[in-house]
Amino acid sequence: MRTDAEAKEQIISITNELFSIGLLTPTGGNVSARAVDPELYWITPSQMYKGSLGRDDLVCIKCDGTIIEGSNKPSVEYQMHWASYQSRPDATAAVHTHAPIATAFGITNQSFPPINTDAIFLADTKIVPWFMPGSKELADAVGEAMKASRGAILQCHGLMTVGKTMRDAATRAMMLEETAKILLYCKQFGGDLTLIPNDWVERLAQFASFM
Repeated sequence: MRTDAEAKEQIISITNELFSIGLLTPTGGNVSARAVDPELYWITPSQMYKGSLGRDDLVCIKCDGTIIEGSNKPSVEYQMHWASYQSRPDATAAVHTHAPIATAFGITNQSFPPINTDAIFLADTKIVPWFMPGSKELADAVGEAMKASRGAILQCHGLMTVGKTMRDAATRAMMLEETAKILLYCKQFGGDLTLIPNDWVERLAQFASFM
């Protein structure tokens, strides 16, 4: 079992990684991990520069935002993280990014046609309509979307992913952004999309749960 110290280290590592590739903005986006106590979780703080967070900046909270450990204010999106964990009991980590291309993808109501294998694996991704960031309404909507997929695109906002490990959650966020980018390039080039044949889509979709 992962210790709380290991969970905190993973949050910092992934936060730095996602910030370095532009999926987290200076103060936008947040990362969390379940604590050893199943009723608690660690989360990045609110309105603090994401490029230089340390373990002591993280906050351990209850589902209602009550601080158990740490001196900073927890991310305003703490309810969305908890709702995601409730929908995905096997998840140990959650990532909310402000990935620019995936965000634009949601704003323009796109979907993933089978342009590559990642698009097939991400086809179950739900687009959640806009709700006020940090609201219970957003948390409830994301929690519902997470019942169908381990990732959701939040219109006019960003995206949310969960995983059995921190790496799984971060990888799915990266896959969403990269696949949205490829689709954007396809639309910029113009012409007809060449898609993976339907029989292969059906066969490959069987492996989606492993991604």
